[in-house]
Amino acid sequence: MRPVRRPARLWSASALVIVLAACRRGDSSQSPAGPSTAAPPASPGGSEAGAGTGPSGQVVTTGGEALSPALALRRAQGVAAMDGGRHDLARQAFAEVLDEAPGNLATQALYDAATGAMLAAQSQAGERFAGRKATVLPAPPWTYTLKQPAPIEPGPPPTLSLVSETANGVGDDGEWLARNGLALPEYEVPNPMRGEPGTLPPTIPPTFGKYLLVQAIRQDGFTILFYGSDYSGGRFVAVQREDSAEIVALLDFEAYAHPPGTAAGERAFAAQRATWAALAGTVLLVGHAHHADAKGGNAFITALDLGSGALLWRSAPLVANAADFVVHRGHVITGYGAGAEPGYLYVLDAVTGKTVSKTRVKSGPDYLFLQTGRLLVRCYDTDYVFELRHGGA
Repeated sequence: MRPVRRPARLWSASALVIVLAACRRGDSSQSPAGPSTAAPPASPGGSEAGAGTGPSGQVVTTGGEALSPALALRRAQGVAAMDGGRHDLARQAFAEVLDEAPGNLATQALYDAATGAMLAAQSQAGERFAGRKATVLPAPPWTYTLKQPAPIEPGPPPTLSLVSETANGVGDDGEWLARNGLALPEYEVPNPMRGEPGTLPPTIPPTFGKYLLVQAIRQDGFTILFYGSDYSGGRFVAVQREDSAEIVALLDFEAYAHPPGTAAGERAFAAQRATWAALAGTVLLVGHAHHADAKGGNAFITALDLGSGALLWRSAPLVANAADFVVHRGHVITGYGAGAEPGYLYVLDAVTGKTVSKTRVKSGPDYLFLQTGRLLVRCYDTDYVFELRHGGA
């Protein structure tokens, strides 16, 4: 759940110390009373107004709505996360408490403090990252190309067997995701223009020089980071280890933006940017697309060596403009289409990038998810479920 934005408040350091002390003791209603200061009783109607005197002499109100034991526990988990430096997780916990008890001033103070600490940590991470040099990749081929097989364990190609096909409400993607318990494995990135700090761990840089972090994909102990001039997609792709925060790859895909023959007047609005990526061992799979057809030179998946950035293979064009793609038993399953026009699901050999099969669907695919041996596909106006069969089984 995305954290709820709360009004910013100013809290002194001494006031916050009192709030934290009360929360750590498990007192969900009031700050600690000194030897000569009795805590006031709860006000009528279940309110828990309380006050304490801070070290500098100011009076700090830490009361408000009473918390249930479950909410008090969730707030305590947020305090523990703050102690561990995970301000993103702390903010999430406090936001969940405030959703249920918006008048709890102690939790509001903690939420504001976690937000401030998270922004400071993000700024420091961005400063450390600013001096890195990206590996500039050469212009790619614009047709199917195999330079060398990718070191990915092969498997039998899956057959997509239709289980169900259901018309949807067009535009109710969020409801479909929630109904099926699905979500892309992403962090919410900061959006300075909207004043949204996001949910990044403190080690992830929210900027790379003048470029914004536009997408952060979590996968198998790594985070794949896209940086671009706007939120339409990434020019730079970085891969960071979650445990050590080490940047193991930083690639500049600017040469992938325009196929040969792109008119000068089209370059500004038809640039192809990185739209999704996945790791398969030491192979980085990256999708590039733009909503325009780009005369056929659009919507590729490229396999690169993670260490060097060397090209291993590039798919045929017009196979991948959905929001994501999935890697499954030595194959990449992806989708291409435009709005309500007929679209296709493609199965690519992850070792060679060659198209193995394609399955027609009624409209352009938007999301693809694997779930217990099935492929769930959200298209523009139709939802599909396919069973994945292997080797004729």
